[in-house]
Amino acid sequence: MLWDPQASDIVVEALHAVRTPPRRQDADLDDNRLAAAVPEARNGGRCIEGPAIFGGNLIKHFGHFLHECLGRLWWLGDPASLPASAREPARELISGLRDGNACVHFFVSRWLEPTTDLSPYMDEVLVALGLPRERIRILREPVRFEQLLIPAQSWGFDYDEPAWNAHLGCDCRRLMRSLLAGYRIPAEAEAGRQPAPEKLYVSRSGLPMPMGRLIGDVVLDRVLTDAGYGLYQPERHSIADQIRSYSQARDLVFMDGSALYLLWFSRLRPGTRISVILRRREGHWMCAQLRRLLPETPGLRWRVLDALIGERLTSEKDWESHNLADIASLARQLVPAGGLSPEVMEPLLASYVEAVVDDCSDIQVKGILRGLIHHLLVAPGAAVRRRAWPGARLRQRLGRLLRRVLTFR
Repeated sequence: MLWDPQASDIVVEALHAVRTPPRRQDADLDDNRLAAAVPEARNGGRCIEGPAIFGGNLIKHFGHFLHECLGRLWWLGDPASLPASAREPARELISGLRDGNACVHFFVSRWLEPTTDLSPYMDEVLVALGLPRERIRILREPVRFEQLLIPAQSWGFDYDEPAWNAHLGCDCRRLMRSLLAGYRIPAEAEAGRQPAPEKLYVSRSGLPMPMGRLIGDVVLDRVLTDAGYGLYQPERHSIADQIRSYSQARDLVFMDGSALYLLWFSRLRPGTRISVILRRREGHWMCAQLRRLLPETPGLRWRVLDALIGERLTSEKDWESHNLADIASLARQLVPAGGLSPEVMEPLLASYVEAVVDDCSDIQVKGILRGLIHHLLVAPGAAVRRRAWPGARLRQRLGRLLRRVLTFR
């Protein structure tokens, strides 16, 4: 929290993750304690002289970082992309923040990680947006500022866009799109790169088994690669390569997750089709949020595929649970003429079962089994079409394999 001792008040515009502009009377503060703390604040702690810029909070989670932590950096964008009515005031503000090379001071949340240092992906994104490393500072203790410039938060989760547009007197979405469009891929990252496939499937199958996935998602990997899609596992690639690959594709299929946010930085081609496979129902909300900042691309086609049957089977946390979906239905929607024969399906699923048993905890394995048993035996007609699953002979063989592997746990 930032507090101005001269005004004996908090700086409302600096509050983190505020959805709507708060009123001063809505803050639960003890005015007497604030007033009593003024002398101590003036005399104690390190003082940073000269102008400085408040950058906000950096959350050590790739998706949260991109969605919540860049909203105060809109001044790095190009004011020429704004409407003429807003261009002159914005240019004056941006010039004031850019000129003088004032350092930008961030907090780094300890959520998920105990350190307060920048993660490599944070460094890569901030530099590519035009913020040099030498201007980045991390606050690790309470400090005083001689002069602190506070850019308003112009984006975030559940951001009340109309309210903030009225409060700030500008179009916050245009400010953010101006920032994101200025992302510069380093020249060395472009050198020697081969063209990316025009059809790309961004899969989660390369992530560790304990992370959130759809049960049997490897089937979609095979169906889509057989249909000519390049299988893309984003965790194996740099941020620059991901943006470049998404920008070159005409047909993109994503399993919902944080990789989607890099579409904001991409130069999508006119007519690009983007399909998002839901692995949790919260993905509907995420997709709606994400679409609000997609580049304005002529003819962009967007669809969300929801074939979910069971959720939170292995964890109450939607982002890490293995969930159940009608994989066959998804495959038909993505590749109407595609399909897998039992000869292809059997070794594929056998290998997947072994990976589940080897790499998942007992609790996760039990959750997967419980979900499969419920939806296959308790209510098969209500949720699962029988053609979505392998034949009886293959199911028997997979069952024997699973029992055999579980015996040796």
